[in-house]
Parts: sequence; structure tokens; C-alpha cells
Amino acid sequence: MSLDLSRTAYALRHPGQHSAHRPRTVLVLGGGGMRGMAHVGVLKALRTLGIQYDAIVGTSIGSLVGAMAAGGYSIEKIEALIAKVQKEDYFKLNFLKFLFKGTRARSMYHGETFRATLKKILPDVPFGGMKVPFYCNAVRLETGGSVFWGTPGMQDIDLVDAVYSSCALPGVFEPHEKDGYSYMDGGMVDSVPLRFAKTLNPELIIAVDLSLKGTFKAPDYKNKLLSTLYRTFEIVEEVLVEQSLHMHVDWRVALIQPKVSHTSRFDFNTVSEVVREGESEALKVLTSHAATRELVSTEVVDGLTCPVRPRDYVSIRIDAERCIGCGMCEMVCETEAFWAHGEKATVRKLSNYECTRDHTCARNCPTNAISLGNL
Repeated sequence: MSLDLSRTAYALRHPGQHSAHRPRTVLVLGGGGMRGMAHVGVLKALRTLGIQYDAIVGTSIGSLVGAMAAGGYSIEKIEALIAKVQKEDYFKLNFLKFLFKGTRARSMYHGETFRATLKKILPDVPFGGMKVPFYCNAVRLETGGSVFWGTPGMQDIDLVDAVYSSCALPGVFEPHEKDGYSYMDGGMVDSVPLRFAKTLNPELIIAVDLSLKGTFKAPDYKNKLLSTLYRTFEIVEEVLVEQSLHMHVDWRVALIQPKVSHTSRFDFNTVSEVVREGESEALKVLTSHAATRELVSTEVVDGLTCPVRPRDYVSIRIDAERCIGCGMCEMVCETEAFWAHGEKATVRKLSNYECTRDHTCARNCPTNAISLGNL
């Protein structure tokens, strides 16, 4: 599959843009629950820098924000709508179903409550009526395969249903049913769909990954049903994101990783903070990444009110007293930053310019001997 993005790629450039050529650009908005409000901040940063995009690919919460942006909503309208949403607008417990059906109940919460909220806040336009092409993914439970709504042959679905299916966490909401199949959260298999974005033949991909931690710290896990369910989903998501980043992040991908994973997936009280973090991180990445910095003039960068401190590498250290020489760090790092063929592991790249900042090494170290800096 290939998408022709040329109809918008050579439009008049932003007055502050440095390059005479605007690359065909795809914006990828990843999943992460309410952490996805960072996407609003990313949109603000793109507007500030004058960087335009020709298509949006969204997963889970990224599909919600992406649908609003692709449908023509202003950033101010998107932020205002999301700020008004309360937890009760998404979650209404299926109490009676649990009471009478127990484990035979389809979900813990009423999907219709969530769907009704989506109907209120999403633009009333079909996929073909978007301001820019929009795609969002979901998983077909019967086959385990992914679908991307908005692709040829997959546009005969209401936008509300498409976004709902992309956001419907397993066990939390009922699957979306269509033509005899059941569809659920696309983040289960591809939370940052770079592979799909590349099929659109862009010259530049701006991708937002919400899984990054500022420092690796074991989560405050509680041995309860919901905590176990959510934590299991997060672990699977983290591993799949690691694989996706290792395989698909290259010179044409500007990867934005706001430090928002310290907030709860369903924290509705930190929207403003998360938006600011998304904007700040996007400004840092987009003004320093080789694929985007040429699009922004020096005057625009100098005029930014927040300081921009590019981070070109990740520093890596191993605590020799804690290291047991198990070799996990060498096994999981795709950038060959470790050497573990002796009694203790050693660091081959004290300043790792290829690191994707996914904490794979630190998360898999059984003795917490690895520390990462300059994140």
C-alpha cells in the first residue's frame, strides 16, 4: 500500500521555515491512556516551529487526538475539550453484569459510556472528509491481525467506532463488533506504528512514544485484579515498543519521548502538566534532530520562551558491585552498547548516540546495576 502525499507536501512553507523544500511528513501519535495529552503539546510545538504534516497515524489515545487534529479542530479546541472530560465520562462500571454473569461479563466498564463521550467531542466527518489523511489501528481478536481504519477498503466505518475500537482496552471495554469480527485496542500489538507509517512513503516521520521513563524505577504494583491487568498490558506494550523502535527508528524518524510515564494511565488531573511536557520535549527534539532542524529558522529557535537543550546521546554506567555478569544487557541492547563476556559486564559506548531511550537494558537488569543519563 502506498499513499500519495504530494498534494500537500509542496504547499507554501511557513514564513520561519529554513528549508526551501518541505518533506512529505507523517505524524505518528502513540498510545498511553491519559498520558496521550502530551500529543496536544506536540501539536503546539509543531505549530510554533512551523512544521507541517501530511498524514496522521494514531494508536489508542493517539487516535483520539489525531482524529481531532486531522478533522480540522484547532489546538485550543482540542485542549479545551479534553480538559473538560472527567473520568466518569469514560468509565461506568458494569456492576449488574458482574453481579449476574461474573467472569462471563464482556467487560468491566460500559463501552457505551465511552462511545457517547467520543460522539460528543470528535468531528462529525467521514475518513474521506478529513483535512489531512488519518489512520488508526485496532486488533481483530478472531485472527490476531491488525487493521488500519482509513486505508483503502477500510473506510466504511464511522469515525467514532474507529477511534473507540483503537482505544478499547481488553477487559476494560467491550470490543467493537463489525461484520462478524471483534476489534480492540491497537496498542496491544503496535503502540507506535512506525512500520505502517513507512508504507505511506514519507520523507520524514515525527513519532511520539509515551512509554519513556525519566529514570528507570519499578512501578508501584499492587496485587489486585485491575493492577495486574493494567501492569500486564504495560509490560507487553513496553516490550513491543522496544522491538518497534529498534527495528524502525532511522535517520528519517524524529522520535519524541515525553517523560510522562510517571503519571497514571487513567490520571485525569494532570492534563496541563502532561501537555506542557509534550510541548517541551517536542521543541527539544525537533530543533536538534537532523531531519527537522533544517526546517526551522534560527530566528524561530532564538524566539522560543523555553530553553532548548539538545540531547544527542545517552550516558551509560554499570555498578560493578551489583553486576553479576549475566549477559542480559548485551542480549537486549540492539545498539551493541555492552560487552558481557567476562566476570562483569562492561560498557562499550559510554556516550551512546544510537540509544532509543527505551530503558530495555535497565529494565532487564536483574540487579539494577545499569544507570542511564542525559535522557
